[in-house]
Amino acid sequence: MFDANSVTAQSKTQKELITSGITKAKLGDYKQALKDFDNAILLDTSEAEPYYNRGIVRSELKDYGGAIADFSRVINMKPAHAEPYFNRGLVRDLILDHAGAIRDYNKALALKPDYPEAWHNMGLAYFDMNNYAEAVKDFTRALQSAPVFPEAYYNRGLSYFNLQDMNRAIEDFDKAIQYDSLQSEYYSSRGAAQAAAGFYEKALLDFSTALNINSADIPTRMNKALALMYLKKYSDAIEEYNLVLQINPGDVECLMQRGVARHFLGDKTGACNDWTLASERGSEKAGSYKVKFCQ
Repeated sequence: MFDANSVTAQSKTQKELITSGITKAKLGDYKQALKDFDNAILLDTSEAEPYYNRGIVRSELKDYGGAIADFSRVINMKPAHAEPYFNRGLVRDLILDHAGAIRDYNKALALKPDYPEAWHNMGLAYFDMNNYAEAVKDFTRALQSAPVFPEAYYNRGLSYFNLQDMNRAIEDFDKAIQYDSLQSEYYSSRGAAQAAAGFYEKALLDFSTALNINSADIPTRMNKALALMYLKKYSDAIEEYNLVLQINPGDVECLMQRGVARHFLGDKTGACNDWTLASERGSEKAGSYKVKFCQ
């Protein structure tokens, strides 16, 4: 049978196919990019470049086993290159093989010590393993190589937060915001650290800024409401809880907390209604409040 695609592929050089595949991948056309890299490999199986690019595309298509196989093939062909180790580490992180990812990042760094992305991603792997102290070390090393790296500041801030060092967490979130002021999660996380340190007014400002950037962020709105509760601004807190319940009417935690705010305003009927609904949805705390205050 005549196969026009096969003839077209054969009429192109391997370099042309690789260039075509890279262009298609940049445009998000991963399936067609994959065909180009497959055809490039058919023309010459000894070249590393099409395997490397196919590995990246396979990762985007969530073919993680195929991606690891391609990067491993490249490593066998080009063992002195850091990038295939780094990319294989990325894939291993995606399949939650954080220990395997760390081994790959270390191999990449042995070949290229000044590789901030590898230090950063190794820090993320340790973070995902709840080893926050080790994560701090890696994020710090990334920042030594790339002082303007807002993600590294942000993730080191999260690590300090989990280590209960709120002052350093806030300092890092400050830096992240200094270099990238458009990320809502930077403000939200700094707000959480400010609240944990008892600075509720500052926390409220950060939560409000985060919500101005991303108004659909329910966890941040819940945190804003809680900061308002600590500041005894119960009516304002109820407004925030109402907004959450407009989006998610069955939010049990929100119902329970709105009940608390209503209780402090002296609205026993409203509080008990909220606690009843929350209790029916499984909130033990709401049930205990109902027993204590609604009899």
